[in-house]
Amino acid sequence: MKRQTPVPADVSIVRCRDYETQNVLHAVRRSVDLLGGIASFIKPGNVVLIKPNLLKARPPQAAVTTHPEIVRAAIRLVHEAGAQAVVGDSPGIGDVRSVCEKTGILSVLAQEGAVLADFDDAVCVKGTGRFQRFEIARRAVEADVIINLPKLKTHGMTVITGAIKNLFGCIPGKRKIQWHFNTGVDHGSFNRMLIDLAVLLKPRLTIMDAVTGMEGNGPGSGDPRNIGVVIAGQDPVTVDVVAGAVVGVSADRLPVIRAAAATDFGETTLTSIPLHGERIADVQIKDFRLPPHDHLEWRIPEWARRRLKDALTTRPVIDQRRCVHCGICRNDCPQQAITEVARKLRIDYRSCIRCFCCQEFCPPGAITVERGWALKLTGSRL
Repeated sequence: MKRQTPVPADVSIVRCRDYETQNVLHAVRRSVDLLGGIASFIKPGNVVLIKPNLLKARPPQAAVTTHPEIVRAAIRLVHEAGAQAVVGDSPGIGDVRSVCEKTGILSVLAQEGAVLADFDDAVCVKGTGRFQRFEIARRAVEADVIINLPKLKTHGMTVITGAIKNLFGCIPGKRKIQWHFNTGVDHGSFNRMLIDLAVLLKPRLTIMDAVTGMEGNGPGSGDPRNIGVVIAGQDPVTVDVVAGAVVGVSADRLPVIRAAAATDFGETTLTSIPLHGERIADVQIKDFRLPPHDHLEWRIPEWARRRLKDALTTRPVIDQRRCVHCGICRNDCPQQAITEVARKLRIDYRSCIRCFCCQEFCPPGAITVERGWALKLTGSRL
């Protein structure tokens, strides 16, 4: 699959020390101005969908969701350009209004005069790549422009989650779980699906919240980590490549970037990306804690893979002491691989496809990622 209309690969990096309103507005405006200004991306009268990361209802300081001040800054730029701002997402847990209320975004929408959109209504869209059919939120399909507002966080399956993965939220509700079921244990297939989706949605602009990111057990239960920058670009691939470099992760270690390279989507080579603003070396975090992400299966014959699956992959592990028995992981598992016996949750690793939905959605952070014994023994690190 070839991208039909290449977009500029330019990426801007602007320092932002905290979430004080004026500091964020300055950083976001500067990051966009370095790319040509907001008028380069939207026209008066456009309906602009602003797509933050609204994984679940957590306060802003938890760094689970895009910070409300980043959302405020994006809304103001849209309004200054004479366009209409609509904010929407499909949270992994809860409805969008309750998540926006808890995260502080709902009050920002009221103060700035923006519209909150739910993504319940879906339309079928024909794909142009390997995946031929998507059900995408109508609001995303019908918007004149999409501005993507990801949060820089770690992720058990994709190492970090950023611009490309954030677009997965344009698939409504439980349909996201169905995609995990459809692609199964083939994580490469899932990442190629994310690329096909990005091709369809064509976000006009990405502004990444990397003021405070999340390290460790992300994307929902890790630890906030000050990174101190806003990263912006027109191409979500280049934004993710640069974001990875800022936290010390090379592009070849990011599965979704490898999928982009395989489909010739976007610029995946860091040295070929025109950078504006700060230099990566001046803002780089060299001790950013990543989740375990090792995979030896591709080196092993099929007959051995079936027998050594647990040893050769990372997998979700439940801390029974922290579990509150809410049932979310059990209900949302695409494979129904989680059961409860005598008040203890059990994962059937023969059925588990390592999508890490359970770890992503767990409210108390009782599920973590663990490497199989063969990975620990070999010290493998992709």
